[in-house]
Amino acid sequence: IKQPSFLFERVDKSLFVIPESSSSISTDLERVKILFFSGGKDSFLALRALVRQGMEAREGIGNAPFAIVLLTTFDATSRVIAHQDVHIRDVIKQATALDIPLVGIPLHRGTSESYVDRLRRGVELISSSVGKDKSLTLAFGDLHLSHIKEWRDGALGVDLKYELEYPCWKVPYESLLDDLEASGVKCIVS
Repeated sequence: IKQPSFLFERVDKSLFVIPESSSSISTDLERVKILFFSGGKDSFLALRALVRQGMEAREGIGNAPFAIVLLTTFDATSRVIAHQDVHIRDVIKQATALDIPLVGIPLHRGTSESYVDRLRRGVELISSSVGKDKSLTLAFGDLHLSHIKEWRDGALGVDLKYELEYPCWKVPYESLLDDLEASGVKCIVS
């Protein structure tokens, strides 16, 4: 692909709604959380945290149900996700196994289009797919790197005016490791 595109969609084109109802297509759904998903453990733990939020909503503790869409960026030539050394085909396999829609945004080197403009195009693709009336939140698996969070807060929160969420921010590593072990998912921690 050359432009932001859905790399995985559910068979019935429905959204992954948390908590799931008897109907996986919710007409009264107001919010979609777009999780930046690298295929690594931090984004997986962020997904687990978002799912817990949704389950709390079912118990009447948290907010209303919401949908989750995964989003990832990757080098258009090598097809590798930056800083992760994970090939895009592996993230597509993960999204497929999780049954959560995935949007891929190829990044082209040497182009005049900025990274933020590329992200905006990917988010606009999701918005047009789920309905412009839905409130969008960008969610990240950042754990503790303040400079990355500050950049996201400025470039995406202030400049683009998206609501941002960091479900694993400053969560103690021991708690994260416990959650990773509780998931039962086989993984390599490096």
